Amino acid sequence: MILEIVAIVLTIFLALIVAVLLIPFHLVLNASFSLESTNGNVKVSWLGLTLWRNKPSKPKKPKEKNPKKKKTKAGGFLRMFSLFRDSIPAFVILARSVRRAINLRRLDLDLVFGLGDPAETAIVAGYLWSFAWVLDRIPGISFAFRPAFQEIQFNGSLNAEVRVRVLPILLGFLRAYTKKPFRQLIGEVRAR
Repeated sequence: MILEIVAIVLTIFLALIVAVLLIPFHLVLNASFSLESTNGNVKVSWLGLTLWRNKPSKPKKPKEKNPKKKKTKAGGFLRMFSLFRDSIPAFVILARSVRRAINLRRLDLDLVFGLGDPAETAIVAGYLWSFAWVLDRIPGISFAFRPAFQEIQFNGSLNAEVRVRVLPILLGFLRAYTKKPFRQLIGEVRAR
């Protein structure tokens, strides 16, 4: 009787773990930004249940403080750089697994910008429009850039909806972790 109950509990626990790994999480991001402030909210849901929601908060005034600076040795920096360079194949594995795990459902970016000088603003707008038309061809992605020629301005909004599966990220991390330089890099970062 007790073994049957333990078996049922373990089966339910295993089914829950498999469900978390296979069923995607939904992330929704809404943000608005300007030169003065940034405001936004994030919502994470799974199977229609909201797991986490960040509601917009009032902007906080920055506190003045004098943080103590850590002294870093040049040898430690060079070792970290060397480990990072040697870990590039592991980062490629991670990037591919993240690309497989993320499904971009919708991305809308609306940007109004001005540099104060009409000529410079026009040049930057030309560069942005040269990239925007390519990205607008991707389904679900919309970029809109509007130049403000007479003033310095940076306002916009970002709305995104993403589905993320955990299993490809977990498998990619485990594959990357089998590489010795990547393990050493993680150990070095944790030691600092």
